[in-house]
Amino acid sequence: MTFTEVVNTFADSLPGTDSYVKLRKAMQKLIHEDPNNASVYFLIFGFARTYVMLYEDQEVSPQFAEDNQKLMLSYLKILDEALKKADGAYLYQALNRVINEYENSKKVF
Repeated sequence: MTFTEVVNTFADSLPGTDSYVKLRKAMQKLIHEDPNNASVYFLIFGFARTYVMLYEDQEVSPQFAEDNQKLMLSYLKILDEALKKADGAYLYQALNRVINEYENSKKVF
């Protein structure tokens, strides 16, 4: 499975922890299959893991789940675009962009 396929699967999934469990597992698999881009996959793996740890046993509103899925999807799209360019400097900038956007967010995962 490619990163683009993972992004599309996540975009088509229902908001909620099950989607993040699948995302986490996909990132773990990609870390092993594509070690040259492991930092990208590990960042998303960490976000997905944290989301599951924080919310799997809690009831969250549908709006909360949808908003956070959109936020995660925005990060995934930034990184997907960068991976497609196959340019290390561009990918590094994309990672920094995602991290900076996350730092300025509510940090829900």
